[in-house]
Amino acid sequence: MSSLAPTLKPLYVQLRDDLRARILDGRLKPLERLPSEAELTERHAVSRITVRQALNDLHKEGLIVKVHGKGSFVSQPKVAQDVTRLKGLAEAMFGEGHDVHNRTLSLKDVAASVEVAERLAVPAKSPVTEIRSLRYLDRQPISVDVSYVPSEIGHRLKKSDLPARDIIDIYERDLGLAIGHADVLIEAASADKIQGKLLRIEPGAPILHIQRVIYTSDGRPLHFDSVSYRGDAFQYRLKIERARR
Repeated sequence: MSSLAPTLKPLYVQLRDDLRARILDGRLKPLERLPSEAELTERHAVSRITVRQALNDLHKEGLIVKVHGKGSFVSQPKVAQDVTRLKGLAEAMFGEGHDVHNRTLSLKDVAASVEVAERLAVPAKSPVTEIRSLRYLDRQPISVDVSYVPSEIGHRLKKSDLPARDIIDIYERDLGLAIGHADVLIEAASADKIQGKLLRIEPGAPILHIQRVIYTSDGRPLHFDSVSYRGDAFQYRLKIERARR
């Protein structure tokens, strides 16, 4: 048993700082479970309230996550994607030294829903290709992607190496399509059971939900996707200039 030293700092601050140092210097690894409240209480000879105050501060800082019924875990450091230029995830992460790969869950033709038809500018219930995939960043699941493309494009994608490459790269290099711009909507959401299982998080855990429509250079909608990122591991980075008057 190791008690905290008598100093001017409150006990919960001493415990918080000790745990923070262990997280930041790597003694406590990402996704590693912290000792339970009871274990920390006994180990440091402090009250349960002191432990909870320390853990609450670390949670607010984003250094730990709390999973109901399982305890507290060291957060996985977030990676950020710059969205000031349209890039695929692998392209954006390559320069940061990260490894990205995909697992195609399904690829099939479906009837376009009203939303998909509107985004792709095709008639409702017309055939489109649906691609469901799970993306990994440094071997950890990072996002669940559901994409839709016109069926004539989808049939050509079936011959492509989707697990190993960004779909934007395939459009440009393999299909000879000129990509113009994308409309992007970003919102906070909660993981459902399927997303939770695939992303290895609890149902109801925070996720970053992205909807995106990619257009060709002549303004035709080419690709509509709905992507759910782990909220504890990913963020978008955006630089906005103030217009000069």
